[in-house]
Amino acid sequence: MNLVSYFFLGLLAAIIGALPLGTTNVAVINTTIKENIQSALKIIYTAALAEIILVLIAIRFNLQIENFVAMNLHLQYTIALLLLAVGIVLILRKKKCMKDEKEECILIKKRKFQVDKQMLGFILGLVNPTVLIYWILVISFLSEKRLYLSLNKEYLLLIFFLSGAFIGKALTLYGYGKFSNVLKARLKNKTTRINTIIGTLLICISIFQFSKIFYY
Repeated sequence: MNLVSYFFLGLLAAIIGALPLGTTNVAVINTTIKENIQSALKIIYTAALAEIILVLIAIRFNLQIENFVAMNLHLQYTIALLLLAVGIVLILRKKKCMKDEKEECILIKKRKFQVDKQMLGFILGLVNPTVLIYWILVISFLSEKRLYLSLNKEYLLLIFFLSGAFIGKALTLYGYGKFSNVLKARLKNKTTRINTIIGTLLICISIFQFSKIFYY
C-alpha cells in the first residue's frame, strides 16, 4: 500500500477509536460548555499528541501490554469505579453561588488549584488504558492483513500513519466541541445543569467500561 493509504488508515482508526465517550471527550465537552471552543482546543491538540505516543507504545510493546492487562483486571475495575464515583459526586454535589434573576451563577468560588488545559489534555490522552488496548488491537489486525508498522523500518509509512491518527483524533474531539457549543447556546440555567450532564456522561463511560470487562 502507498503512503496515502497508510495516512487514511491512521485517520479512520483514530476517528473510530475517539467516537465512543471517554474522559478526554468529556473534558472537551465540559470545557466548551463552561468556557469556549478555543479553550477546548488546548485540550484537543495535546490529547491528539498523546494519542501518537499511545500508538508508538502499542507498536513497540503490543504483546507485552495485552498480556499484562489480561492478567491485571483489577486495574480496569479501579478505573471504572473511579469514573462512577466522580460521576455520582458531580450529580449529587450542589454548587453554592450567588444567582441572578435567570438563576445563573454570578459569583462562584474559584479553585485554588487548576490544571493547565494543555497538560490536562495530554494527561487524559496518555493515561488511558482503554485507548491503548484499542490501538494494540488495531496494530494486531493490520499485521494479520500484512500491513506492518515498525519502529525499525519503513519510517515514511509510520509517519503518514501517525499523521492520520493525530488528525483523526483532533477532528473527532473538535466535533464534540462544536456539538457542545450548540448545546451551550440552547441550554438554560447552565450552571446548575453542567455538573449533572458531565456526571451522567462519566457514569455512562463507567458502565461501558464494566460491560467491556465482563463481556470481553
